[in-house]
Amino acid sequence: MFRILLAFALTFFTVIHAQAPFDAAQVFEWWDDGIITPEEAEEIFSRLEEENNDEACLLAEVYAQEPCIKPAQPKAKPSQNAQKLPTIVSHGYVSWKGRYNSDGHLKKHREELQLQFYYFKLRLGSQELLSYHRDNFEAHFGQVSTTEFHSHIPLDTLWGATLLYPISKFRFGAFIDSSKTFNARVTFKPNRENELNATFWKFPEATALALQARTTLGQISAWYQFGQDRPLVKVQLQSSKNWISWKTTAYLHGDSIPQGLNLSKGIAENWLWASQTVSAKWPEALNTAFSIKARILSPIASDSIKKDSVSARFKATFTSGPERFRPSLSATCLEASDNCRTTEWKGFIESAWEQFSFKAGANLRYNRTNSTKLPKIELGATYHASSATAKLTVAFPETTPVNGISVQNEVKFDAEPLGCDFVFAFKKTKTKPFKPNFAHIQAILKF
Repeated sequence: MFRILLAFALTFFTVIHAQAPFDAAQVFEWWDDGIITPEEAEEIFSRLEEENNDEACLLAEVYAQEPCIKPAQPKAKPSQNAQKLPTIVSHGYVSWKGRYNSDGHLKKHREELQLQFYYFKLRLGSQELLSYHRDNFEAHFGQVSTTEFHSHIPLDTLWGATLLYPISKFRFGAFIDSSKTFNARVTFKPNRENELNATFWKFPEATALALQARTTLGQISAWYQFGQDRPLVKVQLQSSKNWISWKTTAYLHGDSIPQGLNLSKGIAENWLWASQTVSAKWPEALNTAFSIKARILSPIASDSIKKDSVSARFKATFTSGPERFRPSLSATCLEASDNCRTTEWKGFIESAWEQFSFKAGANLRYNRTNSTKLPKIELGATYHASSATAKLTVAFPETTPVNGISVQNEVKFDAEPLGCDFVFAFKKTKTKPFKPNFAHIQAILKF
């Protein structure tokens, strides 16, 4: 049944329209390598499925301590005969994406139909929403969520209507839903780089005030629910100067989460959830790069955990060399509170030759007290074309193919009107035979 479902999906479905900063295959690799836990992987998957790529990026950078680089969107060249007004003829897409577990059962799925005509956009499926955009005026009717509210902090999905009306450098908005929740907001945008937003929220059982500030350094947001001991604060700041750059990410909140927010489980369980990255690059020296990343989590006080307990993880990465032969080495202290008893060492060599790229590496976890396991060996090859990508990765978790082996395949195809993003993996261990481990499918049909 599992193979039938995969063959059906590969034949009829296509790649999702929103280009994420990383795909499901990368998340599965982090999970399989033990870099992130299943719960953390689920948090990242949830944000990707919601197309909240900014929050998915944030989770990946903190949990996996991997850089999250958003892909550059190609700029479409306007046609000389292009009309200034949008066409009344409807166009859009129908999409489907789902995840299968090792038993071949559909664990989670999301479908969507989007139609765009004149200044209107209709979405049906996982989100039911009718939107109207014209210049800087916006109106949304239906399931309104984070994107429609232009919120830096993830919000719950609410049934209602919201309006945004521009006046000079200001933008005024209001929202009301079926449960008598409403908000009023004002945004001041003096120029393209800077923006300040204030929103007053009134829920049936709570009242809150949200503030957002965006500058060239990044964004800072605060959400204060009246009656709580402290506000929830989200910080995302970064800077890049010539050869050095840094990035700071953090969530801070009290023992209880304000109403109306849709925070990931890991963020909600830790009153301090933060990371810091410092990177240096020397392009003239064989394209050399060095980075240090730190992750700090401090859980909310409970019967078994003290509030002042802190979990810290550090990672250092060094990469150098041309595209034809580029080695990389990283060392990760998995837990600083136990004096870095367990350290993970990873070494890779990548080589790119026109449309092909190859990767070989090893992953070793060293424990000072317990016996250290044999390294994990990984080999991979990727083929890139203008509208297609094919990738094959073979890993030997126990260095011996007889004892354990995993094979991951990824196929991407993006054309008009069809394409696909299809990821599946098979795994064998000492006690279990060679069988499917997971599958992920993203699909779209454009018209």
